[in-house]
Amino acid sequence: MARSRTDAASEDLAGVNGRRSDSSVDRAALLNSLDQAIARRNERMVRFRRRLHATPEPSNEEYASTALIAETLREAGLDSRIMRDKTGVVCDLDLGGPADSFIALRAELDCVRVNDDKQVPYASTRAGLCHACGHDVHSTMVLSAGITLFEHVESIRSLKPRHNLRLIFQPAEETATGARSMIEQNAIDGVKAILALHVDPALEPGTVGLRNGPLTAACKIFRIAIKGRSGHTARPFEAVDPIPAATNLISLLYQLGPRSIDTRYPLAVTVASIKSGEAFNAIPDEAHISGTIRCARVDDMQAVQNKLDMIARGMKETIGCEITVEYPYACPPTDNHPELIGRLAQVGSEMLGPEHIHWIDVPSMGGEDFAFYQELIPGALVRLGAALHDPRRRRPLHSSHFDIDETALAIGSRLLCRSVIDLATHDVVPRT
Repeated sequence: MARSRTDAASEDLAGVNGRRSDSSVDRAALLNSLDQAIARRNERMVRFRRRLHATPEPSNEEYASTALIAETLREAGLDSRIMRDKTGVVCDLDLGGPADSFIALRAELDCVRVNDDKQVPYASTRAGLCHACGHDVHSTMVLSAGITLFEHVESIRSLKPRHNLRLIFQPAEETATGARSMIEQNAIDGVKAILALHVDPALEPGTVGLRNGPLTAACKIFRIAIKGRSGHTARPFEAVDPIPAATNLISLLYQLGPRSIDTRYPLAVTVASIKSGEAFNAIPDEAHISGTIRCARVDDMQAVQNKLDMIARGMKETIGCEITVEYPYACPPTDNHPELIGRLAQVGSEMLGPEHIHWIDVPSMGGEDFAFYQELIPGALVRLGAALHDPRRRRPLHSSHFDIDETALAIGSRLLCRSVIDLATHDVVPRT
């Protein structure tokens, strides 16, 4: 098979000079060989992750990241399918199972629209864009696990697996549209179970965070446009000022929780953006507000939305502005399948020791479009410890100073490899 020499980084992670492990071995020897292969690949993983980190791309614009993933798979000898609009990649590995049965590993490609203010050599080179949610890490781990498993495919086939492997690199997780797009393009056809890792900057490296059932909240984005009539600040009676409408709306939004839903269940309504005029002596025509509604129960989301719509209608009558409310993106809560979580707990305990399994008591209020896959097939979203060694440098997801301890790359890749071996050699229960 001819190989392109246009991209040294892709060859580096693919390890085109490596040797395939073709001997038939038992499970323990195979797992040990996979671990060793990941260890040898560690420096390449770090370099690959840093390349992605330095060149982030926002939702539905992940063209270079998509091309790099596909090129790296080609260099490893794997065919892949680039999705429509040239964002997203799917790659199937024949492990010897039935042709229509797969275990899937999913990673995201897009970044967050925030600046990267870290003082590191691999900081983002693109203003206003940063891999502040770890998607560069997730993509590197899934890619590394897939290539490593492919290098051991003959040994895996000796275990007589019941499923093959599919790698899914999706666009647009941050706008909650990427998973649905991949589903529409048949990315999970034949998939019996789907797994994903998400780095957690609050968990120590070598720790795996697990939870049955909901792990993240239902999330809906709102955008409010307030249209008034501009005028001079010396004569506000001649104008229709959108600013009081905006400030009153924001105040009322933060009071929605205890007046809308059962207060025993969590709710977070957050305004993240307020935009209006520029001049100090002119009342603007418009004001714009955007933010998120996050709740643990799907029914609560509709109750809050109804109350927000009612407040907007009342504000329109009171102040005389035109007010429109839109909800462009939404996703349901994730729902981890108990049997998958149980198997992953066993895999993680065997690999890291049971003391490194952290059972998560309370779901996160973050949103995650992995939930769309879980509505259709059994799935498990797992937290991977990635806290920086220096506590003073630790920052939360979506921070402009977010970074990880890069030892998480090898740990996550090993966990994915071992999880695939476990699940591919067992029957996966159907969604109930």
